[in-house]
Amino acid sequence: MPVPVQTCEFVLGTDLFRDFVVVWEQIAESDPGFTWGTNNRSMVTVECILDHMDNAGIEYPDAFRELCEKVGLQMYVDLEN
Repeated sequence: MPVPVQTCEFVLGTDLFRDFVVVWEQIAESDPGFTWGTNNRSMVTVECILDHMDNAGIEYPDAFRELCEKVGLQMYVDLEN
């Protein structure tokens, strides 16, 4: 029996955080409930990232929120790339 192949749309973390390096650094230092580092792909939704930031008290510019909403809250972000 063949194994079903799944597909997934995602954006690269480097693209999402390109103009928001300070935001990325704050996430990395805040002990998020998601990990990255030695994986090929580490996917979380944009909504998960924003929820973590809100719960951790991480402030971010309105422009970052607008970008996230434009990308879509259910879009996956690959934190490895």
